[in-house]
Amino acid sequence: MARQISEFQSLPLHQILGSPLLAMVQGQAQAAQATAEFIERIGFKRSATDTGDQLGELRMVTFTYQKPDEAGGMQTYKIEIPLLSLVPIPGIQIKEGELEFNIKVTDIQTSTTTTALSSPDAEAGDWLSQGRIEFRAAMGKLESTSSERQSTELQMKVRMTVEQADIPAGMSHLFRLMDQSINSSVQE
Repeated sequence: MARQISEFQSLPLHQILGSPLLAMVQGQAQAAQATAEFIERIGFKRSATDTGDQLGELRMVTFTYQKPDEAGGMQTYKIEIPLLSLVPIPGIQIKEGELEFNIKVTDIQTSTTTTALSSPDAEAGDWLSQGRIEFRAAMGKLESTSSERQSTELQMKVRMTVEQADIPAGMSHLFRLMDQSINSSVQE
C-alpha cells in the first residue's frame, strides 16, 4: 500500500534511513539477475530437453582464417571459440553510495524487547537493554540558497558510484574451461 508523504508524517528513524539502503541492495540484486540472464541467453543454447537448472550447450563462434603452412602454401584453419569469452559480461556493483536528506525528530518512544540477548539489568538506551529508545522523524526540507526559490517538496539526494564487479570465482573457472575448449583445426 502506497503512503502519501507529507512533511508532518513521522516514521521510525530506522525506516527513513533503511529504505534508501534497502533500495540500493534491491538495485544490486536486479543488476546481478540481469548479469545471470545475459550469461544464460548469450552464452548458451537451450534445447527442448534442457530442464530449468541446465544451461544447455555452450554457444560457440566459428570462423576460418588462412596462414602459410610449412611448405609455403596457404592453409585454411577453422577456429571455434565460446561466445562468452569474446563479449564483456555486464556485471556492475555499487562502489559508493551517498545519501543526503534532512530529518526532523518528532517524537521519542520507548519499546520493550525480550530477546535472549536483552538484559533487564542493562541501562536504558543500551542496545542490550529490554527497553529501547526509538526516534520518530519526518523528512525535512533541504536547505536552499538565497538565489533558489524556496521549495515545498521533500527531497532526498542520492549519489552512487558504480564500477565493474570483480569476476566471481565460478565465472573465472568457466573462463578457464572455455579457454580449453577453443579448437583450431585445418579446414578440409
